[in-house]
Amino acid sequence: MSDTHEDELLLDEESLFTSPGILDIDYLPRLMPYREGQQKYLADCIKRLPSLGTSVLIHGPPGIGKTACARWVFRELRESGESAVAQIHINCWRDTDLQKMILSICSQLGINTAYRSPDELMPIVMQRLRASKAVVLAFDEIDRTHDQSFLYHFLEELPHKSIFMVSTKPDWLAHLDTRVRSRLMPEMMEFKPYDLEQTRGILDERKRHAFVPGVWEDEAFAMVVDKCFKQGDIRTGLALLKASGLEAEQEASRKIKPEHVSLAVEKLELPPKTEVKEKRITEFG
Repeated sequence: MSDTHEDELLLDEESLFTSPGILDIDYLPRLMPYREGQQKYLADCIKRLPSLGTSVLIHGPPGIGKTACARWVFRELRESGESAVAQIHINCWRDTDLQKMILSICSQLGINTAYRSPDELMPIVMQRLRASKAVVLAFDEIDRTHDQSFLYHFLEELPHKSIFMVSTKPDWLAHLDTRVRSRLMPEMMEFKPYDLEQTRGILDERKRHAFVPGVWEDEAFAMVVDKCFKQGDIRTGLALLKASGLEAEQEASRKIKPEHVSLAVEKLELPPKTEVKEKRITEFG
């Protein structure tokens, strides 16, 4: 245990955290700093429905807020009370083909799948979606699908829709069947990584809402920002913030110090840092 005066000890019933869930990877902030332009663009695509449907390929390196941005727009749509627009989100890492997607859509629409095959459910799903004012479909990590011909069904059978496709590979479109590509004709939205100051801003926002004010020593927080930036992933920063806080609590320290960050780095077994050629960073997505 590090040298700590008795009056600096954390009591058993005390915690350095106020809202630790804010540090979770799946947590969706009320505001997404540095992504306002992308959020507005996707929201405008939805607002143009049903008169004008838009397909958008959202691309960029892994973990730069692509998925979070799409989820944010979906949440705003739900909270606006626009129930006439159906929202469908497909995780293509898990749902790799049309049959799995149909089962996922049934779950989202509340359609009973008992004793029915995906082939039997397909017309029921399409009928339900066509009954909506419009449909917004988001395919996360679409490059992970086994066969992209599933897009043909949605393009052909749904008259009023916007399709958001999230991918780490901007050249993914080149591998599409010509019939699908000619019907899709997506607009391209590139997500660029964050620079160092943006990285600090994102982590500071999470820190301020997740911890008791004043518990972080400046040097310790600077270590987290530096390590996060060099690793190139905001998820690293979130994990370090949480793990460092837990290390400090383990020592009953009222302050999160550089030695707590060092211990967290060791325990998380982060990969060796890579050479950063540009001052940019990725966020979860």
